[in-house]
Amino acid sequence: MLKTKKLQTMNCIKSVFIVFLCLFSVFGMTAQTSKQEGQLTKTVYYYKFEGANSLDEVTLLNDDVLALKGVTDFKAEFKAESGFAQIIVVVIEKTRTSEGEVLFQTTDLKKILEVKGYQNLEMTTEDLPVE
Repeated sequence: MLKTKKLQTMNCIKSVFIVFLCLFSVFGMTAQTSKQEGQLTKTVYYYKFEGANSLDEVTLLNDDVLALKGVTDFKAEFKAESGFAQIIVVVIEKTRTSEGEVLFQTTDLKKILEVKGYQNLEMTTEDLPVE
């Protein structure tokens, strides 16, 4: 009889432990999923190119670039002595959670420059904390 009681107690403790383990796992996965879905990233793209004639001409790209998904800021720079220009594009967006999501694509930015007849030179990026 003592062995039976001891066995029942052990089984009860195991069952309680398994229930707590399952609950802990579910809460942990839920918290991690909600963090990933709501996490924002801020990336600055520096795109150097040639073929522009003035800062005003480069600034005309503003509307096309700001229309891209996730773009929040645009800045144009032009060096008359070298003929090189640079655009600075700030993108803030959620972290990708599935393949089908439409997010900012650097190829879209490249296409805008090519349509205007500019020669793409170099693109660099910088990840910044979201404020």
